[in-house]
Amino acid sequence: MRFLLCLVIWIVIVGGLWGYTWLRDARLPEGPSPVQAVEHVDGEYLLEITPTFSVEKDPFALDSGPQSDALLTLNLNGRGLDLPEGEVLRGKRIRISKLRGLQAGSNEIYVKASPPMAESMMDHGLRVRLLDREFVIVDNTVWGDRGALVSGTIRFRLTSHEDDDHDH
Repeated sequence: MRFLLCLVIWIVIVGGLWGYTWLRDARLPEGPSPVQAVEHVDGEYLLEITPTFSVEKDPFALDSGPQSDALLTLNLNGRGLDLPEGEVLRGKRIRISKLRGLQAGSNEIYVKASPPMAESMMDHGLRVRLLDREFVIVDNTVWGDRGALVSGTIRFRLTSHEDDDHDH
């Protein structure tokens, strides 16, 4: 009797899972999904990063090559940005002008930096500002608690300048 009950339960569970996947796959469109063209926006974009701490190499990071030596990681829509050479010091603004890779619609900026071990009892932040011809588009701060790695993603939306002209 137990064997029969176990067999029935197994058939119900596996059969239900098979039926669910079959119905789900039947509803999917056939062929590859159409690729949507990405519309890049034009403008004189400037990205500013201002840390509240002097950035140091993360002592707990896995050393996996030359990219792991970077003190500050900065990505725009999944692509790494080149940073100016030199130290990243407390309060010293890092400016990246002529920013490329922004697109109409959703965008994201990812930042990551390690605060000094000597300041492990303090909260730290990275202020991220995106400007277009001195007009502030994004002004946000990513925080890390008590000496933790400061990392986060800032999401925002942009419209093309042609869309702005049609709104008036």
